[in-house]
Amino acid sequence: MKRIITVISIVSSAWAAAQIAPPPIQRSAPTSRGPVIHSRKGTLIEKKVTSIGKFKNLNIQKIATKDASDNSTETFLGMMYEYETFDEISRKTLTVDKNELGKLVQALQSVEQKENEKANQETKYKFVTMSNIEFGSVYREKLSSWVHYIKIPSPYLNQNLLEFNKDELKELIGLLKKAEQEL
Repeated sequence: MKRIITVISIVSSAWAAAQIAPPPIQRSAPTSRGPVIHSRKGTLIEKKVTSIGKFKNLNIQKIATKDASDNSTETFLGMMYEYETFDEISRKTLTVDKNELGKLVQALQSVEQKENEKANQETKYKFVTMSNIEFGSVYREKLSSWVHYIKIPSPYLNQNLLEFNKDELKELIGLLKKAEQEL
């Protein structure tokens, strides 16, 4: 009996020692550090919001924050959306900084170019911002058409998906380019 227990313990310890830890997951560096002034504590912060335009039910805004103590400023793009349910009215603004906005515009222009090429199989693209706004496109082979979308992070699943077509994609790219120039 001792022999069996000894053999089992030796085999168990050899098996445990032979396990190789998986390699660590390396994530790409973030495209943005996020708003810094906005999150400061113990100082007076000034926030100015300028409307740039509207896309579907999103209000595209330029947001400028200024720290009154040292006059440092930063600007970024705001995407504000509103919705109303039976019991609730909600407004939320998600932000995109200038570096990330440039990458988003490039990604949408690439999708626009891919849309002009004929696809013969189901294809999908997505770009997710630091504030978890997902911009994407799906080619539906059965319909032979592209569907573009913006998915806003929201606890209400039926409130967070905006679908749009090719012409509206051009409109969105133009609006985001305008915003990029103003930031």
